[in-house]
Amino acid sequence: MPNWLFILVNVCVAAFVGGITNHFAIKMLFHPREEKRILGRRLPFTPGLIPKRKDEIAESLGHVVSDYLVTSEGLQDLIRKPVFRSKMEDSLRHKLEEWSQSELSFGDLALKVWSPEQWERLKLQAEQSARQLTSQGAAAVWHGYGLEAKPLKELVPGWSEETIQQWSSAAADVVLKELGNTLLSAKGQLMLSSLASSLMDKAGGFLGTMASIFVDEDKLIQKLTPMLIQQLEGEKVRQTITEIISGKINQYGEMPLGDVIENAAGEPGLEWVTRTLDDKLPWSKWLQRIEDLRLAEVIGPRVPAIEAALPGLLDKGLGFLERSIPAAMKAVNLPQLVQEQVEKFPIERLEEVILSVSGREFRAITWLGVLLGGMIGLFQSLVTMLWK
Repeated sequence: MPNWLFILVNVCVAAFVGGITNHFAIKMLFHPREEKRILGRRLPFTPGLIPKRKDEIAESLGHVVSDYLVTSEGLQDLIRKPVFRSKMEDSLRHKLEEWSQSELSFGDLALKVWSPEQWERLKLQAEQSARQLTSQGAAAVWHGYGLEAKPLKELVPGWSEETIQQWSSAAADVVLKELGNTLLSAKGQLMLSSLASSLMDKAGGFLGTMASIFVDEDKLIQKLTPMLIQQLEGEKVRQTITEIISGKINQYGEMPLGDVIENAAGEPGLEWVTRTLDDKLPWSKWLQRIEDLRLAEVIGPRVPAIEAALPGLLDKGLGFLERSIPAAMKAVNLPQLVQEQVEKFPIERLEEVILSVSGREFRAITWLGVLLGGMIGLFQSLVTMLWK
């Protein structure tokens, strides 16, 4: 065989062996994807390196990502960069302008995030939470300030004998005025007529008979009404009623608030306060009003003020975000999260990702095997020829 042919054959064979060896070495990183067994014994190098070590790779990759790629310090440095802040401010201004002209309501905006069923559940939960918060707040104030056992006079500002006298006098004036107006009204006249008839019926005997014959009820009422009004306007009646009201106020003033409410409402004080707040605060109507509000109605008139406050709000928001990153990263547990995601990743897809990134390098390794194999074949051929 001619020397040149001998050298050519050796170079080609060695180059082929080097190339095919590197090619199969790369393939064995991913293949076979499952272990192969013959007669119950696992074949060596099955499965491939990456499928076999997938769990270890996932764990290592999780630590690499959390320790070197996505770190709290790195994210905090990103938030501090002026470019990031500028982009956030531009984005917020653009969104503010969009919302200030939007015809969407808050309900429409919510339905872009949640389904109608989810939104209804959220509204119901918000209403229940608001009512629960109100009840808890009332209970905290009730127990925190000891309102159950505190006398009423300690809770009413300006409580004094002089004040009680003023309240009693004013209340007496109102009572007497309303009583006088009632007596002069048609309903009051009818009441007096019924009272006069009842008195004559109860008189009985000869006197009752004579009264029913000779006494005209209408004339009696006409004469009785001014007399009653005159008595109501008299100072003695006014003073009597004032004293009665004053006595009652003093009596209630010495009673604990819990007893006052229970006597008036017929239920324990805290329960009455909680129920009253629950009845008087229309949370469902308020939530409905908020839901029906259009973004343009709320944001439009306030755009200048919001834009003026935006830099300060953005600084506070970014500062809060920066301070929250370490705790958030700890709560997320990034290493475990990355590990779980990599473990779920199909090995076929992982191979595609690695080859898409490193395919050129893998081909270069294959051709490097061809080159090294050819060089080894050439060297072997020259050594063989010189040895002869």
